[in-house]
Amino acid sequence: MDANAKKSKRSGVASTRVRGVTLSPHGWQRFQAAKQQAESEETWGKRFTQEDLNERTGLSLNTLARILNRELGVDRQSLEILFQAFGLELTKADYTPPVAASKTLESQREDPQQDWDNAVDASVFYGRETELAQLWQWVVAERCRVVGLLGLGGIGKSTIAVKAALQMQSDFEVVVWRSLANAPSFDDLLTSLLKFLMPLQGDDPIIPTTVGGKLSKVMEYLRSQRCLLILDNAETILHSEQVGQWQSGYEAYGQFLRTVGETPHQSCCLLTSREKPREIALLEGEQSVVRSLSLSGLTPDDGRAIFQQKGAFTSSQAEWQTLVNHYGGNPLALKLVASATQDLFGGSVAEVLSYLEQGVFVFEDIRDLLARQFNRLSIEEQKILYWFAIHREPVAIAEIRENVIGAALQQTVPQQVNSLLRRSLLEKTDGLFFLQPVVLEYVTERLIQQVCTEFTTRQLDVWQSHSLIRVQAKDYILKMQLRFIVQPVIEWLLSSYRNVSEVEDRARLLLAQQRQQPEYGAGYAAGNLINLLVQLKVDLQGSDFSELVVRQADLRQINLVGVNFQNSDLATSLFSETLGVPTSVDISPDGQVFAVGDINGFVYLWDVASHQLIATFEGHRGGVWAVAFSPDGTTLASGGNDATVRLWNVQSGQCLWVSTGHTSRIWSLSFSANRQWLASGSDDQTARVWNLQGDCLHVLKGHTKNVYSVHFSPNHPILASGSKDTSIRIWDVETGKCLNVLQGHSSGIRCVRYSPDGQRLASGGLDGCIQLWIHPPNSKTHSFSPELSLRGHTNWVRNIVFSPESDTLVSSSDDGTLRLWNVQDGYCTNILGEQTVSALALAISTDGQVLISANQDRTVRLWQMPSGQSVKTLSGYTYGEHALIFSPVTVTAAQNQSDSASAGTGSPNRLLASSSSQTGTIHLWQWQVDRELLSSPPYKTLYRENSLISNLSFSLDGQTIATNGEDGSIFVWDVQTGRGDRWIAHDAPVLAVLFNPVGQTLASSSRDRTVRLWDVQTHQCLHVLQGHQSSMRAIAFDPQGQTLASGSYDQTIRLWNAQTGECLRVLEGHKGGVYALAFHPTEPILASGSFDQTIRLWDVQTGACLRTLQGHTSIAFTIAISPDGQTVASGSDDQTVRLWNLKTGECLHVLGGQASWIASVVFSPDGQILLSGSFDRTIKLWDVATGRCIKTVKGDRLYEGMNIQGATGLTTAQKTTLKALGAISR
Repeated sequence: MDANAKKSKRSGVASTRVRGVTLSPHGWQRFQAAKQQAESEETWGKRFTQEDLNERTGLSLNTLARILNRELGVDRQSLEILFQAFGLELTKADYTPPVAASKTLESQREDPQQDWDNAVDASVFYGRETELAQLWQWVVAERCRVVGLLGLGGIGKSTIAVKAALQMQSDFEVVVWRSLANAPSFDDLLTSLLKFLMPLQGDDPIIPTTVGGKLSKVMEYLRSQRCLLILDNAETILHSEQVGQWQSGYEAYGQFLRTVGETPHQSCCLLTSREKPREIALLEGEQSVVRSLSLSGLTPDDGRAIFQQKGAFTSSQAEWQTLVNHYGGNPLALKLVASATQDLFGGSVAEVLSYLEQGVFVFEDIRDLLARQFNRLSIEEQKILYWFAIHREPVAIAEIRENVIGAALQQTVPQQVNSLLRRSLLEKTDGLFFLQPVVLEYVTERLIQQVCTEFTTRQLDVWQSHSLIRVQAKDYILKMQLRFIVQPVIEWLLSSYRNVSEVEDRARLLLAQQRQQPEYGAGYAAGNLINLLVQLKVDLQGSDFSELVVRQADLRQINLVGVNFQNSDLATSLFSETLGVPTSVDISPDGQVFAVGDINGFVYLWDVASHQLIATFEGHRGGVWAVAFSPDGTTLASGGNDATVRLWNVQSGQCLWVSTGHTSRIWSLSFSANRQWLASGSDDQTARVWNLQGDCLHVLKGHTKNVYSVHFSPNHPILASGSKDTSIRIWDVETGKCLNVLQGHSSGIRCVRYSPDGQRLASGGLDGCIQLWIHPPNSKTHSFSPELSLRGHTNWVRNIVFSPESDTLVSSSDDGTLRLWNVQDGYCTNILGEQTVSALALAISTDGQVLISANQDRTVRLWQMPSGQSVKTLSGYTYGEHALIFSPVTVTAAQNQSDSASAGTGSPNRLLASSSSQTGTIHLWQWQVDRELLSSPPYKTLYRENSLISNLSFSLDGQTIATNGEDGSIFVWDVQTGRGDRWIAHDAPVLAVLFNPVGQTLASSSRDRTVRLWDVQTHQCLHVLQGHQSSMRAIAFDPQGQTLASGSYDQTIRLWNAQTGECLRVLEGHKGGVYALAFHPTEPILASGSFDQTIRLWDVQTGACLRTLQGHTSIAFTIAISPDGQTVASGSDDQTVRLWNLKTGECLHVLGGQASWIASVVFSPDGQILLSGSFDRTIKLWDVATGRCIKTVKGDRLYEGMNIQGATGLTTAQKTTLKALGAISR
């Protein structure tokens, strides 16, 4: 299908046929020019009124109003009469059929070729005919590329831009509106544009990763189609003190304007701003394709219309002219004055003018007028405005009432809101209330000024009555609150006090004041002050926050070791969750609760609306890979690594039964629509059907490999199962008989899902493809035929869900993306922009409004559908030691930290580095020669904020450590200074890094399915090794640095020439992804650990598998070979470490005692001790010869020793979570 056909297929928006004709922009311009000339000659420039035009033309006032409105059609003869009255001859170019019915903003929002984002409503509009005609002339007739629409705040730039765009939209294929009011980065703007533009062209929406690549793609679309791009409120990102200059970090916008203005294309960028950007000033001219239009105020007649919308006023024509001219014709100013005239002077304009003569209501600019209006408000009204400034988006009265402290004040909120509406300080849309951008900016500044003044005077009024951030707000709103409110407050405080310490001291003093004066401490002040300390990055360990009301404090991922919250009210404050990597998710049928299973064996229930933890279910041993609510929502099923299915009572948390039929991991669960059956799919190559009493009714056999997914038909007693054997089987649940086998994927089936209407079956595969299957007309219920193949993912498709209407499919993949697909035509309509890591599970609410993804980075994200906007992210915290490694040579500790008491005598020691994957820290320990093993704290800690470090490597000289980055980067640390150097290495998260043991090269592997070799000194990429079909978590160099091995989720190992990048050999045999690799120190042997629970030993020279070591009951995550080459150590998800004789394959010891999966094992330099790091935050030291545990080193949890005795506002589940993270109650 070609691009035009695609666009035609997607643009089926009906328009209503309207009779008559209207003046075209060309005709309007001719008429205006003739009328103005007549006014100049006949009335000394005074404008003709409609009565004057009636007398001149003989046309009725109603017909004249329709002509001047330019949206309601009149007969052509009326236009001829009008033109003849001014000496003009009407031509075909002067009129056009009216399209008013399709030109309202709301109707245009339905057009898939147009994206109006949050454009303002322009249905109420006054005058501006000349300006609209000029814009039409430049944009449509002269095809200008960039047009600046400039003017004071409140002058109506946004409204005119909407009106002009609606009038011109028929001349464009695509219309896109984007507001810059919230200061999006240029990168974010380009991403937003491409997410809309790419699907329109039928392109797969794989957005380039670099700004340059994104800009090139946008320019490609501006050339290939006629696009009207409106950028509103550019003044937000212009420098306030350097006219026309961009703020730091936003200079790319200027380059964009220059590129759009200088590069040939067929589109137009219309930009609104209070100031003229430098690039427009440099490029504009009468013969240029770059122009700017400076808006002046409204005429007296148009200004009068604004007043009359507010009600009845008494005034002469001269008084109207005086009043409107005094306020410069500023529409917003006139709206404000109109409200004041009604409220204070009974609608008498004459009385307003008399006050003006006395110097009252003198107007300099809109901010001056806003200041006067604001100062006239009651304290209660001002505080209501502050709340709207904090919310920063349309909000209901009920939500404002919930925010307000005190029952009496809450009762007055509706009256205060109505008063602000009458004063034109608030706007209303669809029952929600909001502030105009100019008013929002002004009120925010007043809020910041008040907050800063109170901090200095120690009189905390607004601090007490308002929360400066709302921790329950949507993610993007919370970011704006921090950026536009909290950060300016911090900047002011740091400019007023000498340093952070002084601000900290004052904040702690004010917190103590809250405790000493409890009558003043019932509001938001304590929470605001603690949030201030958090944003200042103050160390809160050991702080005393007892006896306080701590509301709206965001304490997620904050180290609160030893903090005292005794007897404090913690309601509405947020803390971290104990959530490990979330592996499964489902939403209850009523959409009120969602369940998450994690890698540590827990099942959590959260409230969808408040995002509060409701309950935690314990019982599984190992990861929970499947959760499913029953159709009535009263029970929840879970299954996982321990091969059991558990059924829970959602209300009580009681485990109703535990099945023991499967013999291996359970991947999938599904309830039948009639609530009679529960199906499960397992690694044991079977699916099972259970009744709800826990009895196994059928064991469905036929698949020859792992059964990854099962799903019931919503309409029939039919079950679909998908397997690694590449087949889908359709089963009769009542008989257990296989009815059909579907083949269509080139690799294993990872997920199957029926559409809610039962007409389609979708399958996602390890081949990255999604296949849609459909019932042929009049076919039997078990018969399917291939319908569409959805292609675009570059890695496994992990999960798929249908929208409730069955018209949209959402998919997650190991390529780190979430995609939305149109089921009818198979096109990808969106890639959710904030998703960068694999979503292991998906669920969608029955109303289609909420999508939930359980992500590999330990987050659960809630998405607003169908927009795909991230509204809330829940972050789990598990301390887990994820990587352990020794320096290859001895390092003198005193050289690294001479002032440390723990630096020892300065004798050389091997360094042990351990990374805490959740906290972004690397601990450096001394491996003492006298075997005082890890007896003191780490002598140095390296920290990288907002980083998940799961892999690290020492350089040959031990002076440098490399770590991986979720953002596609490599970070290299200098051990002595603690400073780091970051460079972008891949287009997807980096999973492993490794220094070559004999040279200056570094290897990295990524989710982008490549291994890259780097020159450490220059950061130059030497080779890109390609061939794997999936991500690579494991890489290893042989001791000579000549061969590099890579292990992938595609179940293969590849051997590469480390100098040339040539693939030497592919090792096949594992039946699951390869997670770990280790070379023998002296022999050509490679060890590998796999998802299939085995360790294999390979002959590197021949590629033969020498031996398979079996014994683990879950994934073999990590392996190591002893320095003497005689012993293999392996760590597993089954929470054990095993020691094996390398020659015989005998298991020598099974080392237990750690309470979570083993993430890393490493031998000491002499080979006598093995260290194992677990996600239970312990490092254990084992005697290799005896298998005895010598020592356990345990790290502090996030909230270790945090006192919550007597604390209120916490649910039972929240208290349990806090205690699991170290809190105490005694």
